[in-house]
Amino acid sequence: MEQKLELEDEWVVQIDDEVNKSNSIAEWESKHSIYKVPSHFTELHEKAYTPKLVSFGPYHNGEEHLKPMEEHKHRALIHFLKKCGKSNRLFFQRMEEVVQELRDSYKPLDDIWTDTPKFLRMMILDGCFMLQILRSVSDPDRNGYAKNDPIFGDKHRTQFVVPYITRDILMLENQLPMTVLRILIEVETHQSNQVNALLFMMHEL
Repeated sequence: MEQKLELEDEWVVQIDDEVNKSNSIAEWESKHSIYKVPSHFTELHEKAYTPKLVSFGPYHNGEEHLKPMEEHKHRALIHFLKKCGKSNRLFFQRMEEVVQELRDSYKPLDDIWTDTPKFLRMMILDGCFMLQILRSVSDPDRNGYAKNDPIFGDKHRTQFVVPYITRDILMLENQLPMTVLRILIEVETHQSNQVNALLFMMHEL
């Protein structure tokens, strides 16, 4: 009986300590913003939670049916860097400054993403591609791509390809932290107020 009371007392003290230590709930909520969908939902309707064309972020990265779009992510990054005239190193360094914040956005996150270069490479590739898609939606005539580009080409392609990609952008497990897009825009333009335009673009999806 005494042992049971001691165990209960330890638990009471432990909980009280946790309550008094910090705003742990607020801290936890502020860190994490992108979550995996619980399995009891995905088991019922897996296709509803699986991107069709492109992965954004770690949860669906590397899935076989999404690999063809990786080539287009790479092209989008090259196009983005050429157009803004900035080195990829600048973007990498800025992302590296907030890498832990970016990792903390995901709950859970596989151990493979503790590899910082691998994680930031994904953030930059996915972020540039998403940014180019958003800009193509808002102003398809000024995206700077060739008319026969398979993703960003003429209006015909943007009307029939991009809608499927924007659907993937809106999927719960297929998200990027807003910080990624904010940094891309700030390094590209040296203007933080451009982020408001980005929010408007996302609202238009």
